[in-house]
Amino acid sequence: MTQATDTLLLIRPSHFGYNRETAPSNNFQNELLAIDTGKKARREFEDVVKLFASENIGTIVIDDVHSAKTPDAVFPNNWVSFHADGKVVLYPMETPNRRRERRMEVVEKVCEIKGISNPEIIDLTNYEKKGQYLEGTGSIVFDHLNKKAFVALSSRSHITPLNALSEILGYTIHTFQTRDHASIPVYHTNVMMSIGKQFAVVCDSCISEKSARLNLLQEIELTDRKVVSIDGNQMHAFAGNMLEVQNLKGDPYILLSETALSALTSLQRKSLEKYATLLPAPIPVIEKVGGGSIRCMVAEVFLKGTKNQSEVVIRAPKSADEFEAGYSLRWKVLRAPWNQPLGSERDDQEATSNHFIAMVNGKIVGTTRLQELAPGTAQVRYMAVDHDYHGKGIGKQLMLAIETSAKQSGFKRIFLQARENAVPFYKSLGYNIIEKTFLLYSEIQHYSMEKNL
Repeated sequence: MTQATDTLLLIRPSHFGYNRETAPSNNFQNELLAIDTGKKARREFEDVVKLFASENIGTIVIDDVHSAKTPDAVFPNNWVSFHADGKVVLYPMETPNRRRERRMEVVEKVCEIKGISNPEIIDLTNYEKKGQYLEGTGSIVFDHLNKKAFVALSSRSHITPLNALSEILGYTIHTFQTRDHASIPVYHTNVMMSIGKQFAVVCDSCISEKSARLNLLQEIELTDRKVVSIDGNQMHAFAGNMLEVQNLKGDPYILLSETALSALTSLQRKSLEKYATLLPAPIPVIEKVGGGSIRCMVAEVFLKGTKNQSEVVIRAPKSADEFEAGYSLRWKVLRAPWNQPLGSERDDQEATSNHFIAMVNGKIVGTTRLQELAPGTAQVRYMAVDHDYHGKGIGKQLMLAIETSAKQSGFKRIFLQARENAVPFYKSLGYNIIEKTFLLYSEIQHYSMEKNL
């Protein structure tokens, strides 16, 4: 198990705005009048998606349902969590309009992208009927490396569903009471603490009892993490609402908002920069109106699936050897059967394109490439899957990864030239034939195809 994921789920907001149902327990929310909060929040959201894409951080972006009218849909981490052992947890939420955010089609899409056909669904939502809630990784800050769960108890975080989840996941729980500047409980644990691989950010001053405060710090220090203590003012600037992630190359980042970064002292920044690159996002409207920051906007996806499913990993090549292995597979599948020489599988756009590989037990068994064709249009080229791995869904997973990457980069359309025998495959993914085009090597008929994203 790892502490930092390389894939994040984000929900593109449709009806973002001030949520009167959640406001009584969330002192971070502010009703801003005379501004188009929804429009500004959507612009901030798109900037976040572009920021993640620029650093090669994997994301799965799904649109909110317009008819649902869910003002907090941009915060999916409160209703779902995806775990490395194939478990997907659905959480009980305090307010009725937030419960409408739960969508099984979102879970199914994430599982499809990660190659999971039979996730184990842990549904805790029945606790809502008992007036007991546990709002995902808002309520729970997980230490996955040591199988611990830290929870600040509040009207949104109750012990009974927490105990049930602890028994299922096998995590030890550590609970405590908090008070903010208005003497009410901090609504979510993840605004007052964050746990990374080698550090923890904690607003320990908001923990009510001295003994509980000392116990929490001791629990963290026992894991050999550096504790960065923040005060109440910094907490209200969302300095506790951070998340360590890694990009598809394995490089570590700490997600935080520009508001949070500005609130940190130079010493605190330097302490955190020892462990990862700080990646600030400008989201002032989402923070002020929604009462949550960047960590709240992302649901970590740790899914790896069962043995047969988890063998397939889709990512960018990380080394020169992996690039060479990808080129070799291209030649083997796309060139060698027609007696084409080595080198014919490459062109002058390799360095400016995005490359993808599919790996099974460390072996590269699939490869493809995404490049810009024209403004708003991307092109897929050199799709190749090892013949020994045909029929295992690897090509589909590569295409899903490419489509996600294209959307993140702002493309609206994907174009490709399909060999005749591959046309049914691309049709099954929603691609349409534009026209019959050229014969490759005087015998392989191609068809131009497209799909609007």
